[in-house]
Amino acid sequence: MKNNRLTVLALAVLLATPSAHSAGLRQSIADSINDNPVVKRALKSYEAVTEEVREAEGGYYPTVDATLGYGYEWTKTSGNSDEELNRREVRLNVNQMIFDGGATASEVERQEARMRSARANLRDVSEDFVLEAGRSYLELLRREQLLNSANDTLLNHVKIYEQIKRRSESGMGSLSSIQQAEGRLALAEVNALAAENNMRDAKANYERIFGSVPQEQLEAVDKMIAPLPASLEAAQAQSATEHPVMSVAQADIEAAIAQREAAESRMYPRLDLEIERRWDDNLDGQSGPNEDLTAMLRLRYNLYNGGEDSARIRRSEHQLGEAQAIQRDALRQVRQSLELSWNAYEILGRQMEFLREHLSASEQTRDAYQKQFDIGQRTLLDLLDTENEVFSARNQLVEAQIDHQIAQMRVLNSTGELLSALDITLPQPQTEQEMDKQQTMMSTYEADSQS
Repeated sequence: MKNNRLTVLALAVLLATPSAHSAGLRQSIADSINDNPVVKRALKSYEAVTEEVREAEGGYYPTVDATLGYGYEWTKTSGNSDEELNRREVRLNVNQMIFDGGATASEVERQEARMRSARANLRDVSEDFVLEAGRSYLELLRREQLLNSANDTLLNHVKIYEQIKRRSESGMGSLSSIQQAEGRLALAEVNALAAENNMRDAKANYERIFGSVPQEQLEAVDKMIAPLPASLEAAQAQSATEHPVMSVAQADIEAAIAQREAAESRMYPRLDLEIERRWDDNLDGQSGPNEDLTAMLRLRYNLYNGGEDSARIRRSEHQLGEAQAIQRDALRQVRQSLELSWNAYEILGRQMEFLREHLSASEQTRDAYQKQFDIGQRTLLDLLDTENEVFSARNQLVEAQIDHQIAQMRVLNSTGELLSALDITLPQPQTEQEMDKQQTMMSTYEADSQS
């Protein structure tokens, strides 16, 4: 069975070599961001709020209403007999707001602020998706490299085992050496299986985030994904103005201010121009046509409503204070996230230099021990220990390299620049033609479902 290990490991190494089918980090994210359910939900929320802006602007325009009525009327007036007629009503009303205390303007401002908040939230959700997708992509790269490292170590253990076995058969090795080599070989096999399991988990996570299985071979990511701010202070200044969470908080404050102004508008009278044209028949006991045309300026002013307006103003002031507190808390969270990411980026960058030196020294030691073992100057245990040292050093370097790249993405995410750094386009609202096409598809689907 152990004689077949070299053949099995050779096949594993061949299968792990890069293939012609590959996908880069940026392209993989760009292909999947528009279909991500979380991003799509944020996009639909933004599209809905844009329609609410148009809905609020409708308050500036006149309203036109038509009323039709036909039925039975009984009328009795003083000194006259009862009258029973078939009553008919036709009315056309046109109403144009002249002054409403600024209620319409405040509502438009509130909805525009909500639209800015929804767009900033779309950007924030997209930024977080890119970070999560990038982390998943890099994690899969990490697991592939660790699996390759585990397979390489297993292959080296097989070679050492075969060498010890040949020595033993020639009378130069002991039984304990073979047993020791078998034990280390079994541990190397366990490590390879564990690495394979971790890679399968990484693939499953990749499929969950991207919505598709990864391609046969992912492209490596540049050590520096994108230029970062020159210092932590520069990054903090950028995040305070560019991070979408801060834009969301600021827009929410503006919406709360507009809502307070809308509440205050109810303390003013309302003036409307109302035009009504009536074509009636058999009205109020009088048979025959009854036509009427009125054009009125009507002023309405509420004198008392139980303190409802005052309570609404106080509520809006409390909501404004809440929005301001949320903004301060958001700033603190963004600053903390940025500092943690920046610290990881700096420390890991300094660690990698020493980890490369450690790996180089371990490999040189292993090669030297192999030569000394061949001439009997080193024990089997020495040789196996150096092999494990190389395995550990290689894995530590891989871990640090991937973590350093993830830290870069976290810094870019904390400054609100991850989308632009990877040249990822923010998902755009549907055009009217696309909406009509989608509506047609939905109608077809509903018709098919009913049939």
